[in-house]
Amino acid sequence: MSSSKDQNQSGVNRREFARELSGIAAAGAALTALATKPAAGQSGYSAFAGSNEKIPLDLAEYSYFWVGVERAELARGTVVSGKQMYVEYAVPTQLRHPYPIVLVHGGGGQGLDWMGTPDGRPGWFSHLLAEGYAVYVVDRPGHGRSPYHPEVMGGWPARHLSLEAMSGRFTPPNAGTPIAAQQAASEYQKKYHNQWPGTGLVGSPDLAQLVSSQGGAYVQAGLQSAAVAHQVWRERGAMLLDKIGPAIIMTHSAGGPFGWLVAEIRPKLVKGIVAIEGGGQPFAGANVWGMSTVPVEFDPPVKDPSEIKLVTVNSPEPGVQPYKLQVEPARKLKNLQGIPIVIVTAEGSFASPGNPGGVAMLKQAGCMAEELRLVNKNIHGNGHMMMVEKNNKQVLSAILDWVRVKVEKGMAVSQQPRQTETAMKLADRGYFWVGTEHKKVDYGTLIAGQMYVQYFTPENVRHQTPIVLVHGGGGSMLHYMGVDQKAGWMHYYLNEGYQVYLVDRPGHGRVPYHPDSLGAMTPMVTYQTVDFDFQRAVKGSPRRWEGTGKVGDPWLDQFQAGQQALPVDSVMAHGLWARDGAELLDKIGPAIIQVHSAGGPFGVLVANQRPNLVKAVVNVEGAGNPFSEQTPWGITTVPLTMDPPVSDPKEFALREVKPASGPSYKLQADGNVRKFKNLQGVPMVFVTAENSNRLQGTGQVAMLRQGGVEIDDLQLKSKGINGNGHFMMLETNRKEVFGVIKGWLEEKVKG
Repeated sequence: MSSSKDQNQSGVNRREFARELSGIAAAGAALTALATKPAAGQSGYSAFAGSNEKIPLDLAEYSYFWVGVERAELARGTVVSGKQMYVEYAVPTQLRHPYPIVLVHGGGGQGLDWMGTPDGRPGWFSHLLAEGYAVYVVDRPGHGRSPYHPEVMGGWPARHLSLEAMSGRFTPPNAGTPIAAQQAASEYQKKYHNQWPGTGLVGSPDLAQLVSSQGGAYVQAGLQSAAVAHQVWRERGAMLLDKIGPAIIMTHSAGGPFGWLVAEIRPKLVKGIVAIEGGGQPFAGANVWGMSTVPVEFDPPVKDPSEIKLVTVNSPEPGVQPYKLQVEPARKLKNLQGIPIVIVTAEGSFASPGNPGGVAMLKQAGCMAEELRLVNKNIHGNGHMMMVEKNNKQVLSAILDWVRVKVEKGMAVSQQPRQTETAMKLADRGYFWVGTEHKKVDYGTLIAGQMYVQYFTPENVRHQTPIVLVHGGGGSMLHYMGVDQKAGWMHYYLNEGYQVYLVDRPGHGRVPYHPDSLGAMTPMVTYQTVDFDFQRAVKGSPRRWEGTGKVGDPWLDQFQAGQQALPVDSVMAHGLWARDGAELLDKIGPAIIQVHSAGGPFGVLVANQRPNLVKAVVNVEGAGNPFSEQTPWGITTVPLTMDPPVSDPKEFALREVKPASGPSYKLQADGNVRKFKNLQGVPMVFVTAENSNRLQGTGQVAMLRQGGVEIDDLQLKSKGINGNGHFMMLETNRKEVFGVIKGWLEEKVKG
């Protein structure tokens, strides 16, 4: 966190708070497994109504990629090192600005900080696209979709981010916020912060929506941790600009150093730096190289930061603590010369009144640096998260005025983007969280078991029923967003006129994982774990995976970069899927649910909860052998509603079936068949690829049919589609496979 006041008289000092937001606070944590319902007055998502504000977008590209994917060797196999950085991006069809903007989140956050607001309004990502900028949003290593893996990152942070850690600090401090937050709040926060979209109190839906995405980390606590992380940021940021070309970097809070870290080694590619209350104080704490924790090139050269002679400057401005500058003649920051830099500060933040020390240090070192205080632009009332507050458009407008004058300088766009297969015309896009239940631990209140939902509404909606896409295994919704920046099933559904909702299940993708909220995690997914699936597609006829499917395959690297481990407690997981999926449909209305692999039970779990709202279930090789030890309720670990009722799975009378090919499975014994009461009338299909060797579909189809469910067994080879493996949505003929599923939906789901 950046602040001109490092230490308050009482409460939590800001350096400690920054560590907590990064998930590296040094305190013990009790392990418990399952989220509880909120107590009286502690509302979850259901109290959050969202916003009617929409921004239509005409995009030439919308996709993602990873930079800096490296491998690490463990005793049990090869894994991704944890240094990879996720990048989600969009390019408008009509570019109106010469440089794209790279958005870098702060503290314990992720790219979502820029992509929406706690009350459901569009974030700066959408506003920048509407302004005609290409936009790249990163999840720094260990945050968001860039998974935190304790096996390669030094264990779990001692604490997960609590509601109390954010309430009254990022939200307005008042009589309802924690006492520590009231005591730690600056006079500026208490007096001026009034733009937060809600109360910000523990139990409020706005705070729950914000904190649901917070809690990432890269390495564990200690003075060296920042330098280790910053070195990785520098390298990954350079890789990003090497790929996309010259860009403006906009950062926030603890992510503030990212801009000048990257500019240090790619000075010709960084065209401007906008630091939103970020970067810290010069020559303070870990910033031993000025505004950097890692070595920078000074002129005259410096081999060790101890060579830099410093003097303390007392600011005449009220509220600004003393800061350090170089003794004159000052050394220059050789690689930052000529790059416009602005530090933006808000009126009602704990960083108020501003950061004159950071600007003074950069200017003394020969940089084109200045401070943009929003209050001087007649923009009042903002706190530290100004990009999500009620006047976020006004704040962004002031920043873009600076960009146009200081960076773009009247430059024209050199060329318009090419229209790609990921192009889309949207009436709306955004995200929200469901399942934001509260869980008490010894250091506060956690959000536990939440599910991330990203939605896209096409300009021309041609199907009344939207589709919910649910990923498998240790993955995330990225399985539906294509591979190698090429279109995936998400794009195909949008182009067909479906509204699309993509989910990251609890503990996956953008959902921060911590054992205090979700219990123990299974080991990391190794390359050898997935080799089986991709090798079958490589050896299929025709070949359906373009790479080798082995360690060293760059396509496989892009796949592995987003893989996470799973919660050990599958009963807890299935319970959360049922709860969160039901809450999602309560919000959006009737929908089709499409599932894959280990996410297979999600469809029947939600249909069991909301039979009138699930209009069809498409199961793409969903996991689960009927009535096995892992699936005592048929294909789930938690109860489904049966007729006649069943209170214990031991009440099922079962018989074993040994098919001519494939694994044996169990069905209910003849004469003792119970029906799946809430699944009647919900059309289902089980899709099986020719070459995946996932043969559980035969048993699942037989079991569900026996239980009165209308389900089709769709073998791709019967449609003349051969060679596919388990990840058919990523394979070379993924559009052809999609066409078969689309045809089934058009037959079964009317309207």
